[in-house]
Amino acid sequence: MKRLSKIIVLKRFLTLLLFIFCGNIYAQENISGYLNKNEIFIGDTVDFTVVAQLEQDAQLSVNQNFIFDGFDILSSNIEHITSEKNIYKLHFKLLACKLGDIFIDSIPVFFISSDGTNNLFFTPKTEIVVKGVLEQNGNYDIKDIKALKKIKVKTVYVLLIFTVIILVILCVYALVYSYINRPKLVVIDPQTDALNKLSLLYENRNDIKVKDFYYKMSEILRIYVSEKYNFYALEMTTSEFLKKMKPLLPNSIAPLEFKKYLSVFNLAKYSSFTPNEAEIKRNYDFTKNLLELL
Repeated sequence: MKRLSKIIVLKRFLTLLLFIFCGNIYAQENISGYLNKNEIFIGDTVDFTVVAQLEQDAQLSVNQNFIFDGFDILSSNIEHITSEKNIYKLHFKLLACKLGDIFIDSIPVFFISSDGTNNLFFTPKTEIVVKGVLEQNGNYDIKDIKALKKIKVKTVYVLLIFTVIILVILCVYALVYSYINRPKLVVIDPQTDALNKLSLLYENRNDIKVKDFYYKMSEILRIYVSEKYNFYALEMTTSEFLKKMKPLLPNSIAPLEFKKYLSVFNLAKYSSFTPNEAEIKRNYDFTKNLLELL
């Protein structure tokens, strides 16, 4: 703001010098000016029109920079009204930036005289009252209000943000998809589990030794009974297991028959035990029937 004030003061000084040196030329011009409003509010616009009658064949320079202290020039144009009297009209649309009784100072306007020399005239000085929408004390200049800086976003940042958003969406989709299509936990009751294991063991009986087949078949039975009747049968001897099972046996299975069945597992411990396919099938069926009835 201080720098701008110095520039304005310097310009006015130079303008005054030009005025002194060219005063005789200025006196030959017929200049008038008027405002379309005498009172406005700060931030409003006012039209300032200058009419200049120049000497015959003089030409007004179109490309000129104008500055009015206390106002922003929103637009300006120069119109040649008539060639006969050589009248020009200058239109200025000014934005009021300060409060108070503001003088629209004279500014120089350059033109080329008929003999080709550079000359100038000054716009009339006029006054306008600029009011505030709210009551304001002291000087107030809306130019002091800094405009918000525009946030510049580089294309690479936009692409990066877009990529991150896509990745987040894909991750969320993958999580939702995996949750929906997760394997369903199937709870198998102990009896069904024991029967499935027994059936699989029988199907693969030719891939293992007879001793291992009977051991695993006994293990399946004992684990199932332990889980159902709450005692640990795996560490029991055959006699202990028989004693524990007698009151639990279904009516269709006699204790002596169950005892004979258990004795087969004792024989299976020896290498000389070589049951045929029919005997293996009979022991398998007995175990399966026992699992289904217990």
